[in-house]
Amino acid sequence: MLPAPVEEAILSIAEDRTSGASKLARLAVDVMGFAVIDAKGHPDPKDLNEVARRLSDAQPAMAIVHNVAHLVARLISEGLDPRSVLVEVRTELDRARDRIARTFLKVVPPHATIITLSYSDNVLEAIKMAHGRGHVNRAYVLESGPLFEGRTLASALSDAGVPSMAIPDAEGASLLARASCVLVGADSVLRDGAVVNKVGTRGLASVAADRKKPFYVACETLKFDARYDAATWPGLRIPSMNSTFEVTPSDLVTTTVTERGTYAPEIIRTMLSPGRDARRPGGAES
Repeated sequence: MLPAPVEEAILSIAEDRTSGASKLARLAVDVMGFAVIDAKGHPDPKDLNEVARRLSDAQPAMAIVHNVAHLVARLISEGLDPRSVLVEVRTELDRARDRIARTFLKVVPPHATIITLSYSDNVLEAIKMAHGRGHVNRAYVLESGPLFEGRTLASALSDAGVPSMAIPDAEGASLLARASCVLVGADSVLRDGAVVNKVGTRGLASVAADRKKPFYVACETLKFDARYDAATWPGLRIPSMNSTFEVTPSDLVTTTVTERGTYAPEIIRTMLSPGRDARRPGGAES
């Protein structure tokens, strides 16, 4: 049995159905921190591995939760100072958003009109930065029912000075005729290059492919998931998530934009093949 504060924090993460993957990753680091504090700064590696396993089980479809928790446990088990590890991992998570936005500058079409959906901190930062550099003219955000997270993103973009509008989900396909590209976030990028994201992503990607418009995914490399592929993910026993999220196959994805560079699906398949360390992705960067 884990200490009560740790158990309570894991339960809270397990019951969270509204926070994005990046926020859940930060919460996972906090839980690992609770375990370190409870052990007075000298945790037993077995206990840390158990906390990491429980966090992974709490959000089994969120690769970043699994990867962050196990990364912290591994680094501390290797003898690194626990508090320094926690600070470093938190810092890397915080820095990733700005780096992803800078990578997007390398691929965004000039004077772009962008279509996106739902809410993503990474998409928000990427569009804000690209607009500030004169690369983005306008953004359309699908509302993403039933929770309508897209309205929040459209509002945040408007507050940042980006001409933007929340639109009904059904209008996304028609707007692609005048859009430059699609940019979405991700909860996981699977080992075959497929992407797990909010329902509606696959349809948007399919129309983008038909109209020969780039379909970009913005996320941290810690969301790369070597455990599952498009065939095995739907089998996860998470009815609530499986009803609101879906898998977009890799052949509909142009490239994944990360803090380390851009990765085409075929590169991701090579990176996440057996024998490679998915926590420290390698491969060609843009």
